[in-house]
Amino acid sequence: MGNKALNMIVLLSRTVSPEASLVVESGQVFVEESNFIINPPDAISLEEALQLKEKYDGKITVLMVSGKEGEKQLRTALAMGADEAVLMECSPKEDEPSIIAKKINDYLQSVNFDLILAGDFSTDGASSQVGPRIAALLDIPFITKTICINQEERNAIVKRNGDGDIETFRVPFPFLVTIPQGLHVPRLPSLSGIMKAKKKPLLFKQSKEISNINNLKQYSYPNLKRKQTNIQGETQEKVVTLAKLLKSLQ
Repeated sequence: MGNKALNMIVLLSRTVSPEASLVVESGQVFVEESNFIINPPDAISLEEALQLKEKYDGKITVLMVSGKEGEKQLRTALAMGADEAVLMECSPKEDEPSIIAKKINDYLQSVNFDLILAGDFSTDGASSQVGPRIAALLDIPFITKTICINQEERNAIVKRNGDGDIETFRVPFPFLVTIPQGLHVPRLPSLSGIMKAKKKPLLFKQSKEISNINNLKQYSYPNLKRKQTNIQGETQEKVVTLAKLLKSLQ
């Protein structure tokens, strides 16, 4: 059985450009609309999807939960090479990862897809929650820090960077991956791409307001009482000492 064309969903968000000039008035920070860009890690996940499409063929849908102003970033994604875009409109107060994940999950219930790609984090909130939350709601596998995806009939061979170790998984479709920052340099939209983007489909969806999810109030680290032990010696000696230590904890 040969490889199939991939139907891919790329999750995008918008954020303030690191080169933006901030204006502070009366204790509030103001940013001009022209200073918003595609969240950089999300742009890298789009680049990964574009390279997969070049290798296996298929379709790329970019999806964003935002106000109407998100259309600009979606048009940029279409100019980069995405095939269609969906803007799920929401109110400014619906910016919690749990709410965004719920809205995307509701939309994807009626959509066929093989693969969902997202950036590892957003450069504003940096919670890294939306992608894994969506996978949990959809009850599909997800792999973070993915650095390579190859199709193998009905499965994909996925490699991830596990803090320095390269881990390899065989994953059935559909599944979700997050792409680490630095994996690619996103391509710039070409002039012909910008012209074509104006004619590509961009769907505006009104999402149901979600008010019954508890809003995040504060991040904090749990209070843990940990004892640190530094084991010295040669490798074999360390193993013996560690084994004794673990047994003493049983």
